[in-house]
Amino acid sequence: MKSCVLFFFFFYLASPISSITAPPPPGIKLQIRENAKDVLKDLGLMYLKGLVNKQFPIDDICLPIKSVNLTDLQVDPAKVDFKFQENIGVQIEIKDMNFSLEIQREAKVPFTQIKIIEGTTTLTAEGVTATITVRMNQNPQGHLNVEIPRDNCTIKADTIRTTSSGLTGFLLDSLQYFRLYLYLFNDKICPALQPMINNKLKDLPMMSTVYEDHQLDLDYSLSSDIEVTSSSLDISFKGLLSVHGKAVDPGSIRPGREPVFTETNKMVYVGISEFFFNGAAMAIYKSGPFEFNVPEMEGLLVGLGQKIMEIKPGPWTAELIEAPIIEISNDDLSATAYFKAQRKAKLNGFLMTCRFKMDIEFKERLLIMNIQEPKCKEKAGKIKGKFLVRRQCSNRFTSISLYQQIFIIIIIIIIITCVSLFVQAFLVNVFHERITKSLVKEIPIPLPAELSLINATNQFEEGYLVVGGSLTFNPQNSSNAGG
Repeated sequence: MKSCVLFFFFFYLASPISSITAPPPPGIKLQIRENAKDVLKDLGLMYLKGLVNKQFPIDDICLPIKSVNLTDLQVDPAKVDFKFQENIGVQIEIKDMNFSLEIQREAKVPFTQIKIIEGTTTLTAEGVTATITVRMNQNPQGHLNVEIPRDNCTIKADTIRTTSSGLTGFLLDSLQYFRLYLYLFNDKICPALQPMINNKLKDLPMMSTVYEDHQLDLDYSLSSDIEVTSSSLDISFKGLLSVHGKAVDPGSIRPGREPVFTETNKMVYVGISEFFFNGAAMAIYKSGPFEFNVPEMEGLLVGLGQKIMEIKPGPWTAELIEAPIIEISNDDLSATAYFKAQRKAKLNGFLMTCRFKMDIEFKERLLIMNIQEPKCKEKAGKIKGKFLVRRQCSNRFTSISLYQQIFIIIIIIIIITCVSLFVQAFLVNVFHERITKSLVKEIPIPLPAELSLINATNQFEEGYLVVGGSLTFNPQNSSNAGG
């Protein structure tokens, strides 16, 4: 009966959910394969057992029932099975299940508070077979919605026993209304679960703050309908990172391509498109400039060059000129960033273009991004300090010999080159440190807390990457098990 809650794990696989108006491709796409059903079965049974001691109201004025409470549940995992049904959802079947219900009976004289039926019935059902088909779709608000049609929920029992209290209890126990109880199972309890589940889904948040220090939010809403085949379940998430409180136009973000899963031997596949990474890059760009401190540089030549190029100690700012561009090729994941560094009190500054690569790995439910040291170069002709040096030097060289001018120019070129390399290295380190801190290095993948991805392998494609691996069940991570 309560077996329809075995699909609770799909609520967590597909939550939080929102609008289908998000532009393709999805930032994150998740595929669960049928060879993961043993792990999913464990997860579903955990949530099923969590319903013990939960109360389910039965809203039917024709039945003298106030509430139904599940007090005991016995399920053999070996006799639980589920199947993916193409274009529909999931079919769950449990055999030889035993459970106990506590039914609060109550009926009043119409328009009065006079109770004519009152008492408690303890119902025990044994040898129960439940077959339930759960349809999954999106409601008008864009959340995941489940539907359990009456003809898709059948519950049968070998034996049903009752023990009742109250004036009418003896009559109920004597007559043993077997058909009435089966009617209660099939026409009242299963349909009662549907609104309860959808209300739970409605309350799930669609945004998750993944980096509180920088107020970066990750949108886990659905970008399209759930796709079900006979062997897999595909869930597409928007996967858009943004600065908290700042609107983002998804159309302004480099989209990449929608992940395509070509392998079938792993339990789970996670596809991540360029849209996800470029959304993160846009969030960093939108977060605005950042500050860093330039120290007094030691050494005669470097110190002299620091003064010539007006790289004065004190507070400086660095700012991305535009959102970095992140690309995924068949070989790797790389990014190109164009930024400006300058003193807070001056307009003179340095324009640099940096390119860096990122390594991707998975640990349990986390996508971990490791940013390698970037390779940077200055934008030619845009560093005002260099033009100032050349103009000042040319005015002072007119009174000395040609050889002296050449010698001094060589010395100045050496100084400027050394300082330029030093400044470049310094700014690169600052930029690398800032990007490393700003970019969320650990992104939670939308899997239930009780599931972990292990033995993960990466595969790079044009515009997206795919991670495939196995799933393990970790009930100790749950905050929902056991009621």
